[in-house]
Parts: sequence; structure tokens; C-alpha cells
Amino acid sequence: MKKSLGFSRRRLLRGAALVIALLVLGATAQAQTGIQGNWSFVWQGASDNYSGILEVKAPVNNTSYSGRLTIRPAKGGNVFEDALITVAGNEVRIECSNPSSSDRDVSDWSPDRFYVQLSGNKMEGYSLDAVGRRGTSIIFTRK
Repeated sequence: MKKSLGFSRRRLLRGAALVIALLVLGATAQAQTGIQGNWSFVWQGASDNYSGILEVKAPVNNTSYSGRLTIRPAKGGNVFEDALITVAGNEVRIECSNPSSSDRDVSDWSPDRFYVQLSGNKMEGYSLDAVGRRGTSIIFTRK
């Protein structure tokens, strides 16, 4: 009888360990996909006001995602930038590169960087471009 009871305890412990492992994996998967999707934004930059879309795409690793930023300056045109989005808890860093445009000169466009706090379907913070110009605020809202 003790053998049977020991076997049941072992089986129960293995089952509990499996449930815990599945819960941890589920939480990790949820955290990894929580930022993915499209985010609209409004931004008071250093030299203009902007709006646009941040597309957060596939994970690069456990904390980073690839993305694309489409920026519409109030002065006109569109600017596109590749983005690397890094998440650490509720802190999100968006580092852009490779500015391009089909309808404006971007030779003087400095790649953007954003430092925001994630809260539900909203990210809010500031910008700091590669030459040190800081915008006053940016707000991303999940679409």
C-alpha cells in the first residue's frame, strides 16, 4: 500500500510540475506577443509635429522585436524607418535606422529613438534622435 501511495505522490508532483511549467511557458508566450501589432502615434518632435504607425513584427529574441515606423510630418511627406523594439518590463525602447522616403529628401533625417512606458494599450514617453534633439512627448496607442 505504501508503494501505491508513493507512486501516487510522485505522479501528483510530476503533474503539478507540468502544470506550473505550462503556466510559465504560457505567461512567457503572452509577454512575447503582447507588444506585437500596429500602434498609431502622435508626436511633438523637436522640429515638427508628427503622426503615423509603428508596426511591431516578429520577435528577434526573448526581449526584442523587428518593426517598421511610418512617420507623417505635419509639413508633409512620409518617412519610413526600420525599428528594433526592446521590452524590459513596462519600459520599451524603439531604436530606428535606415530612414527612407519616396516623396521627400531624408538626407538630413536623423534616425529616431523613443523611450516609452507601456501601460495596457498605450505607450507614452519621449524621443531622442541620434544627434541629440529631444521631442517633448510621444504617445503610441494600439490599433
